[in-house]
Order: sequence, then C-alpha cells, then structure tokens
Amino acid sequence: MDKLLDKALSTGISIAGGLVATKLFEFTWRQVTGEDAPKNSDDEEFTLKKALVFAVTSAAISATVQVLSQRGAKVGREKIKQAYGKQSEV
Repeated sequence: MDKLLDKALSTGISIAGGLVATKLFEFTWRQVTGEDAPKNSDDEEFTLKKALVFAVTSAAISATVQVLSQRGAKVGREKIKQAYGKQSEV
C-alpha cells in the first residue's frame, strides 16, 4: 500500500508542478518577448535563436520542476507516514 501511495503522491505533485511551471513560463515568455510561446515545431514565425532559447529555458525549468517535485513528494510521504503512525499509536 505504501508503494501505491508513494507513486500517487509523486505523480500528483509532478503533474501539479508541471502545470504551474508551464503556465508561469508561458506568461513570462509573453511578458519578455511580447509573443505567445511557440506551440509546435512547425511554426516558422520564430527564429532559430528564439526557438533555441525557448527549448533550453523550458528544458531547464522542466528539470528543476522534476527535482523539486521528487523532493516535495519525499517530504510529503514522510509527513503522511508520521501522521499515519501517530494515529495508529492512539
């Protein structure tokens, strides 16, 4: 049961973190460049420089979110285990 809870918590935190990071990145991109973030690779409106900046930046954000969500899930699991353990002692 613990493994199922661990996976569910990790997945939920990762998805939520990814959604928030995506929206925040798209908003920031729009504020900095004055354009919407590219949605597909066929969009010829964006220069190679912009496409590379977008790719590198979004990859860095994605990696950061992954690391932070894993750490957050670990902390969350520990808190749940502590709370669950205290309830079973009562």
